[in-house]
Amino acid sequence: MTYLPRRATGPRARTLFKSLAGLVLLLGTAACSTGPEEARSSVVLGQAIREVISDYRAPDPTPVTVNRALLDQLGNPHLEVYIENRDLTGYVGLLRVRHDDLPGEITTWSTNDDIALFFRNGLLIGTRGLPGNLISADVPVQENIVGPAQGGLRRYYLRGGNSEERRITMACELQQLGRETLEIYERHFTTQHLQERCEGRDPDGRKTEIINEYWVDSRSQKIWKSRQWAGPETGYLRIRNLAS
Repeated sequence: MTYLPRRATGPRARTLFKSLAGLVLLLGTAACSTGPEEARSSVVLGQAIREVISDYRAPDPTPVTVNRALLDQLGNPHLEVYIENRDLTGYVGLLRVRHDDLPGEITTWSTNDDIALFFRNGLLIGTRGLPGNLISADVPVQENIVGPAQGGLRRYYLRGGNSEERRITMACELQQLGRETLEIYERHFTTQHLQERCEGRDPDGRKTEIINEYWVDSRSQKIWKSRQWAGPETGYLRIRNLAS
């Protein structure tokens, strides 16, 4: 997954590659912006998106502008993922859709460098290639309805030191915060804003509190935007669906 900083050091900053906690970072030229809601700045895209850029050949490629015209060329659905505690943005493409014995549809979104996100009806249930991976999560969903179905218990299974598994169990309350209209790269969507407040204790007895948020379109059965916790190391992911 190619990650991009939300703020560059200047309009002529050199492109360079680094490794950070197993992630591939591409630090490119970008106009200043304050977060994913203003992500129209010029950026160098991840490999999945670069496939549509025919002139991406030079060692120091010219940044391109992320806009709806570019996104419409992709064909395959993509998500924009912003890691809050690292101030980095990346893009993942839809790899597969499947079902198991539990309610809901499982989608896998991945990159060519083995970073993946897993969702059940739009709720994050796993990560691979991120710090302190979320191995799995038990989430409250119903068939054919995106987003959380109700409050109640939620369990997170996380990768700890020495490859051990750590479980965090939380009690959650679900609130509806009303209708909101979103704008994502020149497209507008009417959504219901849901908020999930959860609290519990980790295996060491430390209190853990999180707030997940979802902007759900019941007509199209899509979550257009969400803010979801991926564990104590990765923190919150802000996720936007880039489909039309």
